[in-house]
Amino acid sequence: MHDGIYLSYIGLTELEVKVLKSIFTLAPQLKDNVSLIPPDQVRQADLVLVNGDDPAAMSRWEKLHDDNCLLSSLILTDNENLAGGDTLRRPIRVQKLIDALEEVVDQTSLDLDVDDDSPALDILVVDDSFSVRKYMEHKLEELAQFPITISFAMNGDDAIRKTAAHDFGLIFLDVMMEGMDGYKACKQIKASKSAYVVMLTSKKSPFDKVRGTMSGCDAYLTKPPADARLVEELNKSLERRNDRVLGIGRARVG
Repeated sequence: MHDGIYLSYIGLTELEVKVLKSIFTLAPQLKDNVSLIPPDQVRQADLVLVNGDDPAAMSRWEKLHDDNCLLSSLILTDNENLAGGDTLRRPIRVQKLIDALEEVVDQTSLDLDVDDDSPALDILVVDDSFSVRKYMEHKLEELAQFPITISFAMNGDDAIRKTAAHDFGLIFLDVMMEGMDGYKACKQIKASKSAYVVMLTSKKSPFDKVRGTMSGCDAYLTKPPADARLVEELNKSLERRNDRVLGIGRARVG
């Protein structure tokens, strides 16, 4: 089993291949997570970029997909009818490609299978910045004195979907994000979940903190958060989760 993601491509133009190769210079944070392999090794890839406007390239990809050889794909196309979460519109833009690859890294690098009886605290980090998500990943793993699992969401809407599908014990929630902001996301999460929600934002005014309180958050931290505060919120959320589990157990015994 290899570390990171193997990336390959099918049917790209010479210019697009140059852009693809350039991202590892422009986005060095991807180097530890993504390895580019040539098209003749595409069957070993986890992710493939496909020329969606080339019938031969699409035919080859579809065969590979049917054989379950690929984790996922990104389709490059001029066709508006193919627009979707797995497509990139031409002309290929470096930053757009970097953002797409970073999202794939987030979704796969911490895809952990955790037993339902595991004592680990499940944490969700919601932020539209890749650097912030990776910073929080490293900090939380460094500071936590108990088992944790970490998942990520790119924005408020993504957070709503993931919290609906899973009960997280602790959620770090950014405020300013594309689409639904953190205040609205917090209200929706708190309406149906008992998760411990910590606003983590660069907004520092008293008004912003009041809005955070009104949204239902349990704590409000500004970026970059002090290690001591992160440890404090980790411990508080673990204590709340354990109290809730103990309370349920007592209710069943009684």
